[in-house]
Amino acid sequence: MSTHSVGAVRTLSIPDFRALSASAIVGGITFLGEMVVLGWLVLELTDSTLMVGLAIGLRQAPSLIFGIPFGAVADRFDRKLLLVATVIALTVTTLATAALLQLDWLDLWVLLLLNLLLGTWWTGVRTLRQSMTYDIVGARDMVSGLSINILAQRLGGIAGAVGIGAVLDATDPATAYGVITIAHAATLLFVLFIKSRKRLVTSASESVLNNLKEFAVEVRTNPSLALLVLLTGGIEILGFSTMALMPSIARDVLGLGADGLGLIQSVGAVGGMGAVVVLALAGEIRRRGLVFLVTLVVFGAGLVWLGQSSSLLMVLAAIVVVNATMAITDVLSQGLMQSVVPNEQRGRAAGAWQVAVGFGPFGNLQTGYIAGFAGLSVALTLNGGLLFGLAGLSLIFAKGLRKL
Repeated sequence: MSTHSVGAVRTLSIPDFRALSASAIVGGITFLGEMVVLGWLVLELTDSTLMVGLAIGLRQAPSLIFGIPFGAVADRFDRKLLLVATVIALTVTTLATAALLQLDWLDLWVLLLLNLLLGTWWTGVRTLRQSMTYDIVGARDMVSGLSINILAQRLGGIAGAVGIGAVLDATDPATAYGVITIAHAATLLFVLFIKSRKRLVTSASESVLNNLKEFAVEVRTNPSLALLVLLTGGIEILGFSTMALMPSIARDVLGLGADGLGLIQSVGAVGGMGAVVVLALAGEIRRRGLVFLVTLVVFGAGLVWLGQSSSLLMVLAAIVVVNATMAITDVLSQGLMQSVVPNEQRGRAAGAWQVAVGFGPFGNLQTGYIAGFAGLSVALTLNGGLLFGLAGLSLIFAKGLRKL
């Protein structure tokens, strides 16, 4: 295994990692499939885009609340068994949703409650998958492993959005949730194929509460970890939130219809997946912290470029840059948080990343408000400029992070 020179080849040669990656593909199908059905069902029930936004926000809220507690649990108990338990919880929750819909017993508020539960279980799944990737492939191939898992999730997500959308169009929401339930069961089977246990049982022997206290001390005394949490939250608020403006860019800036929006999003997706493939093949990257900060500077500049673009060619070029930098910062922020903490705290580091991602809804609100008040160009330029400045200051002053 060590004779392979390409990180992706080394990681994919590990049977446990192949099983984890297969579970990530099916997980991508179910995650995006659930989002498709949820958005459509809430819109049908309420005819309100505000309520759709509320439902999606509730789906993301558990990351902010439960990310670190899930990480503390992951550092205390067997991660494979925890992943099995959370996938079973996902299966039961979607099955209950399908049954209530079939019986016509599901009103809006019960749907939102079940959606909140699904968001909670997904927070656990993502936290565990991150830390288990490190367990299986090790520090050397961490970037390749995380990249392959993210690529697997994205490929699965494309299939889930299209496939579950087709099922929903041909049948009804109850059937769509039933199909998702079957897919969750398939995810469980792939997780059960993970055989090796010695690296999946962590060394943290304290109680979960003490683990939380210990991690709070680590955040206060580890400036690199604290800065990574801050930067990841900033990326979500200032960077990823701008994707909510894509429909307006297509319609109001370029004068395109729904097919034009599909073109923009597909071109952006290609840029993002291309960047992830490069990271997967690269394997071990030296000075990951420096690469992360430089990419973040380019991310901010790309948003400014997008805000000043008015032709289709320039918009597409800017979106490719933005999506590529999104993908790179996504992978590297996860890997860096895993690498700056002691081994027994990596579950909590993955949870801290989930907390940072949980700030995304605040970004959606501020970006939408600025765009509505001052225009798309101002919103993109302002967010890009702030992200550029945040990254630039970190690049200058964060010597510890630059050297990672």
